[in-house]
Amino acid sequence: MCTDRRDFLRASAGLAGAALLGNHIAFADTSGVADVPQRQDVPDLIQRLKRMTAGVVPITDDERRARIAKAQRLMAEQKIDAIFIESGSSMFYFTGVRWSASERMFAVVIPQRGELAWVCPKFEEERARELIKFGTDIRIWEEDESPYRLVAQIIRDRGIRSGRVGMEERTRFFLFDGIRRATPRLEFVSATPITAGCRMYKSPAELALMQKANDLTIVAYRATWATMREGMTQGEFAGNCAAAFRNLGVQGGVFCSFGKYTAFPHGSSTPQTLAEGDVVLMDGGCSVEGYQSDVTRTFVFGKPTERQ
Repeated sequence: MCTDRRDFLRASAGLAGAALLGNHIAFADTSGVADVPQRQDVPDLIQRLKRMTAGVVPITDDERRARIAKAQRLMAEQKIDAIFIESGSSMFYFTGVRWSASERMFAVVIPQRGELAWVCPKFEEERARELIKFGTDIRIWEEDESPYRLVAQIIRDRGIRSGRVGMEERTRFFLFDGIRRATPRLEFVSATPITAGCRMYKSPAELALMQKANDLTIVAYRATWATMREGMTQGEFAGNCAAAFRNLGVQGGVFCSFGKYTAFPHGSSTPQTLAEGDVVLMDGGCSVEGYQSDVTRTFVFGKPTERQ
């Protein structure tokens, strides 16, 4: 969608948080918005943004318990005896644990029946115990030991001698291959009917977090739009947007292109500076409690031509 600045701002009007931009650029009421100047006092404008995360309600432990219970019901329907999940978005969805992926296995096994179990490197044990809320079965491994054997033992301890184990879609091959070799009697299938079967249906709490992420993105975009100036680089534009997100209380950012390079779906490696009449493309978002926004806006810096 390519619009002039009046349409760009009107399309995102009605956002109460926009009033936080103060008298310089408050677009909750769009009457006369085309007359608002594009500001150049970047630090002042961005610094006027205030945190808008008060009232954000994280996903509760009770909701995560309900997710685990639903996953176990779906496993029974799909005849899957357990699912294996390494660090990533599905682990966070079910357990609330955020963990960076590395060459060392950190994972959770959710069985169709029984308690969750965790596999953790020994030197990470204390940190893991601080984060884990669901399941007390935490099995640790030293550098000279096999985490794959621990997974195999967890599965056996749940009474699974043969059957089907689902692998979460982002599980890296070397982990899957190691587990497969350690459990030759098991059949491995995709866990997507379980994970997507839960994650694709959003609760009111999830919808509220997604809405908040989108609301904050529009506020940050409005502030960034208002800082444009002749000769601005892509880095300065994106830096203003990142600063706006930070001041609003979230982590976020934006990809941007100027002029003819906006025709490239994902930009160009050519350095660009902003000129009067350029089309500007911005595409990005932020994260609120793990829920992402993804918003694109296209507009013209200055007065658009007839063709634009």
